[in-house]
Amino acid sequence: MFKGTLTPLLTAILPRYGTVTGGTVVTFTGTGFSSVISENSIVIDEVPCVITAATATSIICTTGKRPGLRTSRLDIKVANKGSVALQ
Repeated sequence: MFKGTLTPLLTAILPRYGTVTGGTVVTFTGTGFSSVISENSIVIDEVPCVITAATATSIICTTGKRPGLRTSRLDIKVANKGSVALQ
């Protein structure tokens, strides 16, 4: 059964933009994340963002190089909770 209160929620991303060459450190803030790094997954424009730190309310990752222009897309998943709701 779906319960909105159990769904992780993204409330902020800093910085909002980075370079196509990668190496940008990004902080995702919200609720319901896992403090276990391996239980979180972030993919930006089909390129994995390497997670370096995680708590229940924030995830920090470093972006990878984007091979050319792509349609902008963000996928965040938490193990045993599914996809994070994006605002």
